[in-house]
Amino acid sequence: MVKNLPIVPSAKPGSMAEAPSGIAWREQHPVIGDKCNQCLVCTLFCPEGALKQENGRVIVELKLCNGCGTCAVECQQKAIVIVAEYEGDRGVFPLKEGKA
Repeated sequence: MVKNLPIVPSAKPGSMAEAPSGIAWREQHPVIGDKCNQCLVCTLFCPEGALKQENGRVIVELKLCNGCGTCAVECQQKAIVIVAEYEGDRGVFPLKEGKA
């Protein structure tokens, strides 16, 4: 019997953990909010071409995104937020409370 379990329990669907790509070192990625008015400035500054307009909305192509955050800095409406790629424990032996 085979269980269909996620690769990384705290990973978001469509993130790097679900479908690894050539950008294996990305630690964050952009999320486009509702305040976006389709000015497309972010698409001009994205160094990887990961942002595109589809069906009247700007979307992020996560397979191309390197997580640099340039789109969030250049967004005039502040509609793009950078979020962590992985929110779980970092490493096999996580740090205990109060120890560095």
